[in-house]
Amino acid sequence: MSITRFPLLFSDKDYLTFPFYKNGLPLKNAPLCGMSIKKAGSMRFRWNERNPGREDFLKKLSQKGNVKPVSLELIHSKIVYDLKNGDETSGQQGDGMITCRSDLLPVVTVADCMPIFLYEPETGLFGVVHSGWKGTGIIKEAVELACKNYGAKTENFYILLGPHIRDCCYIVNQERADYFSKEFSPDCLSPLEEGGVCLAGGRGLPVSWKNGGGQLYRLSLEKANLSVLKAVGIRDENIAVCSDCTCCNEKLGSNRRETADYNMTHPAANADQLSRCFTVQAAFCGYNI
Repeated sequence: MSITRFPLLFSDKDYLTFPFYKNGLPLKNAPLCGMSIKKAGSMRFRWNERNPGREDFLKKLSQKGNVKPVSLELIHSKIVYDLKNGDETSGQQGDGMITCRSDLLPVVTVADCMPIFLYEPETGLFGVVHSGWKGTGIIKEAVELACKNYGAKTENFYILLGPHIRDCCYIVNQERADYFSKEFSPDCLSPLEEGGVCLAGGRGLPVSWKNGGGQLYRLSLEKANLSVLKAVGIRDENIAVCSDCTCCNEKLGSNRRETADYNMTHPAANADQLSRCFTVQAAFCGYNI
């Protein structure tokens, strides 16, 4: 029994969907995982802002499936909400949602960070979480909340690790490497080779922060999260991993790639400009999408 790995398959749509897997075979009669792509535009979300492009995107998506999108302002935390009526996240901040309501569509945002989708067929529970480096381990919180509130069993869960920045492009400093080695698994890190760069599809983007001359490392968010899933008790045959790197694949939005590109042409950019120069993607999980 082994983990399923799969590449993205693009069409003329401005979003992708992919199924949960068991032993390499797609699950039937299960919710789908989904994510907007770069051509859909930025799905940036703040409660005190309006994003007409996001509103139109979610309106079309929800009308197609007759579902209610549920949004959440992300803060790189491990906070997960249990949706009973879909109003629980109104005005709230956090990084994940679970529900048993098939008429709800939990939506988080990602841009290099990992969207993680979950489904437990015995209870009908499903959801999605945003797992950035600060929030690595949030999937454990989601699974434990499902077990506490619904009596779900860890061995029944299906988990899908969605498109994210991979170790070909995710380069970190010693402090962050030490954190991941201690909190998760040493094998999620490898020393950056001499002359190594963020590959970004072969373009060789420069590292976008000062390292002070210290050792740099490539970080695998996949391996870090797999160590979490193993500790929780999720079965390998119930895990699927998308093999695409958001920084390399220019059909996807990427904080690191797009910010580096913007910096090259706008070296005097301020923090607000940099926060808006990349394509935030919507990641969602539900039925009829």
